[in-house]
Amino acid sequence: MKRLLLVTLSAFALVACGNSDGPVAAPPTTAPTTVPPASVLPQANQPQAEAEASRPTVDTGDAEPSGPIDWNTEELPENNSIPDATEPVTCLDMSSSSVTEAVNSLPLVFADSPWVATRMGDPCASFTWVEALPSGATVSSPTHLLFFDNTDYLGTATLEPYGFTSVAAQSADTITVNYRWPLAGDANANPTGGPATIDYQWDGTQVTMIGTLPPEVIG
Repeated sequence: MKRLLLVTLSAFALVACGNSDGPVAAPPTTAPTTVPPASVLPQANQPQAEAEASRPTVDTGDAEPSGPIDWNTEELPENNSIPDATEPVTCLDMSSSSVTEAVNSLPLVFADSPWVATRMGDPCASFTWVEALPSGATVSSPTHLLFFDNTDYLGTATLEPYGFTSVAAQSADTITVNYRWPLAGDANANPTGGPATIDYQWDGTQVTMIGTLPPEVIG
């Protein structure tokens, strides 16, 4: 009887433990792993990727590159030549139409002596001169100096032609002319008066006469 009572009490104790309303410890859980968003992940290879993307591509066709490519080399024209920026030089010819027409436009001094171009300055200078004398002239014959801008006729040094006129010097924009005159007792071909030196300066739009001819020249 006592043994039966002990078995019964043990059964009640087991039932009481199974139906207990007390808190039951939850099974241990593993802390969640936090993954940083993609925007904060280290970008160790990003600059290299951008550099590779911005680097120009070279179409080499089927040929394999034989060495490193120099990306700093400027691209040449298609014919691999450098353009020639040199402008062609226009030279004046004393027999050209520009000179012939200018000389023929001069008023005659002698009815039977047309003007003839006899000498000229640097034919390839942008500002140059041509000397004109009457046909059959002598040393003392009146002389005209005609000025040209390349092949464009600009006009004469003086309105009237004067004897014993000669060009002394020429530069890029200035032509220097000597005017002489005979003194008493001088031979007709060897005047000793003067010279009066006059500069004719070209500024790209007009010729300016620098100096004044003396009365001995203009009479």
